[in-house]
Amino acid sequence: MAVAGWRRRLLAARPSQWWAVAGVVAVLVTVSASLAALGGVVPVPVTGEELAAYLALTAMAVVAEVFVLHVQVKREAQTLALSEIPLVLGLAFASPGALVAGLVTGGAFAYVFHRHQRGLKLAYNLALKATDGVLAVTLYSRVLGDAEGFGWRWLLAVYVAVAATAVLDAATTQLVIGLHERSLSVRGMVAEIAIYPALAMGVTTVAVLGVYAFDDSPISVLPAVGAGAFLVTGYRAYSRLSERHLSLERLYRFSQAVTSTPEVNGTLGSVLAEAKELLRSEHAEIMFFGTGASSVRIALSPSGRLERVSLQLRPDDPSALQPGVELRPLLMPRGGREVAARAHLAARRWREAVVVPLRGDAGVIGTLTVADRLGDVRTFDVSDLRLLETVANHAGVALQNSRLIDQLRHESLHDALTGLPNRVLLQRRINEELDLMREGGTVQFAVMIMDLDGFKDINDTLGHQHGDELLKAVAARMLDAVGPTVTVARLGGDEFALLLPDCVDAAHARSVAQAVLSELHHPTDLDGIPVQVGASIGASLAPAQATDVSGLLKRADVAMYAAKSAGGGVRVFDADLETSSPARLALVTDLRSAIDARAITIHVQPKADLATGSVSGVEVLARWDHPSHGVLAPDDFIPLAERAGLMRALTEQVLDQALAACAEWLRDGRALGVAVNLSARSLADDGLTDVVTDLLDRHGVPAPLLTLEITESTVMSDPTRSIAALHSLRSLGVRLAIDDFGIGHSSLSNLRHLPVDELKVDKSFVTDLGRDVEDLMIVRSIVDLGRNLSLVVVAEGVETEQAWHQLARTGCHQAQGYLVARPMPPALFTGWLDQWLAHRRGTLAAFATAST
Repeated sequence: MAVAGWRRRLLAARPSQWWAVAGVVAVLVTVSASLAALGGVVPVPVTGEELAAYLALTAMAVVAEVFVLHVQVKREAQTLALSEIPLVLGLAFASPGALVAGLVTGGAFAYVFHRHQRGLKLAYNLALKATDGVLAVTLYSRVLGDAEGFGWRWLLAVYVAVAATAVLDAATTQLVIGLHERSLSVRGMVAEIAIYPALAMGVTTVAVLGVYAFDDSPISVLPAVGAGAFLVTGYRAYSRLSERHLSLERLYRFSQAVTSTPEVNGTLGSVLAEAKELLRSEHAEIMFFGTGASSVRIALSPSGRLERVSLQLRPDDPSALQPGVELRPLLMPRGGREVAARAHLAARRWREAVVVPLRGDAGVIGTLTVADRLGDVRTFDVSDLRLLETVANHAGVALQNSRLIDQLRHESLHDALTGLPNRVLLQRRINEELDLMREGGTVQFAVMIMDLDGFKDINDTLGHQHGDELLKAVAARMLDAVGPTVTVARLGGDEFALLLPDCVDAAHARSVAQAVLSELHHPTDLDGIPVQVGASIGASLAPAQATDVSGLLKRADVAMYAAKSAGGGVRVFDADLETSSPARLALVTDLRSAIDARAITIHVQPKADLATGSVSGVEVLARWDHPSHGVLAPDDFIPLAERAGLMRALTEQVLDQALAACAEWLRDGRALGVAVNLSARSLADDGLTDVVTDLLDRHGVPAPLLTLEITESTVMSDPTRSIAALHSLRSLGVRLAIDDFGIGHSSLSNLRHLPVDELKVDKSFVTDLGRDVEDLMIVRSIVDLGRNLSLVVVAEGVETEQAWHQLARTGCHQAQGYLVARPMPPALFTGWLDQWLAHRRGTLAAFATAST
């Protein structure tokens, strides 16, 4: 090929899209075999002369593919390879079999051992190389005919053969890229087809002159080869020098950008964006180290938005600080041999990366990383490592000047609304108390969890802004009640925690908890409205009830729910409480076992278009077939999973089954979406985005076919964190829906801030739609709101034909309910769908009766 090189975005295609490459490879192999059979090409050297020609052509093909000229065009990297030279020489002096075999073998060596290609990409390049060779010798022999020597007929045959292979290369490469991106551009393909032959003709002319020189006098080829090697070497040196000048210019622009932005997020964004541009990479991120193994990762999303993730570094992570060991710059090139580096790249799904220390006044404060160079022609090298070190030095100064480090560490350990320690810092301090206790410094301490009573009603009535003000007031009063030695933390929503060091006994814990309740008893003024809120507090003692963080928090949680069940107040965990609800504890154990055994199943309930009756997707509903209690609905076991810390495993299992069903329908030619509900705990899980990404990739389901449903109250229990999580999910391309819309708080004012695609009208407004005028007015208002915001509106609980027609008249888009179908196992859905499509023009009520 005169110009080779796959765009980086092709490499990022999902597994489900590799069928396009496989199809092209199959076509190329078929064409190659057909042409070989037609022309009698036997790609196996049989004589000594053919073997010598084969070995010579193999060596030339390797050289042509290894010693290439890199050309960077905007954000694409391409390779100018001199592969026409061995092709022309093979046409002139070798047999067809030796030529094809030499080109394929030499290409294979270069692709595998130099470019480290594997899988379908390697298969594509080798199939294309074989097809190029067979096509070239076939056309060459047809055009040349019986002509002898190197006259005009030979020239025509050579140029026709090379031009045909160049057109084939351009067309197939553009076809594969278009299939992967699902946006095949005819104009782009025509442009590439025009460029490839032009470049190929230039290299072919050089090869033709070499043939004439060799034919005249073999010794005359040596000066020509030397001149060509000198020109190639000179161009590569010029390219490197030009690249250095460009890097210096970009570095100057980078230093100006990062020093001219005093705002923290602006500085971070400039550092990451300019680092990506400087090293022409796909990814850039900064890792700030906290105490111990905790850290904060900040990356730049494709949309240019900063994404923060708190995480714990593994001891074997090559980018982690080791005690007593200086963190050194790390070069992790493509195809590297170091085990730790390869594991790190595999965990992040990168091909290559460069990691350099980020230094502040107190030493190393983190790392700056760029990964995956644009294009497929070069990997990172030592010069890139040095350049990124220079970038990191500028970045360290800029970030230190903006006092970023302290702010980031504080943000990662404190609640954004109240300023109180968050769950991470609380757990860290509990661990510190446990360490002191083991060393004999602390005799006993208490952990308490407090949940506000009636907060949801206040939040729903006055709106989340006033709810936020109330939470801040509660935080301030708790601090006043307990003093500076007690840690007060916010766990999320209206849930708080306290860590009481040197707690004498259970009575001491009760007295502190009562002091908090007494302080909360006084009304709080919210814009002239006096509001009073109660609370329920549960406490556990260490070491009497547990000697680990998880055990102390769980027992405090159990005690808190016991206090709430008793009407509020304080409850200290004890042995009687452990045995007072054996059924609940047994059910939690059964649920954990069911999740481990993947015994949680799903049912699906279709959503039908109110105008046409067509079905575009389903809502997924979890089911647990308990051996003693029978089939349990989500309301029966989701709260248990939330309190037992099982929500991530449960959510992942439901998503996995939903996407597996979706993938199966796709294979049957049915592009049907699936909608899965998320709980508040799932939305607060920092790893949710990664889980969704992995499952979409595993099943090969396009992101828009997955809808994640959340309720308004779920979002507004912690709006700052929830909205950030929704934006992170939305960036994947999945759809988002607000479930049970209309019964939350401040629905109209909050909706415009949420990145949602769909509203689901709560079934309480739909059940009596034909009989209650007020319900109809509410539904019409919600539909109008959704249409004005370009949102799909879905009505839940549609059970009568009258409700269907009423909803259709309001302009509502979709209906879900028993009139369409009851929830069913996914295996039965396609059979139901075929019946629905056959009957949807008939009477809906009659079909519903037949289907149930």
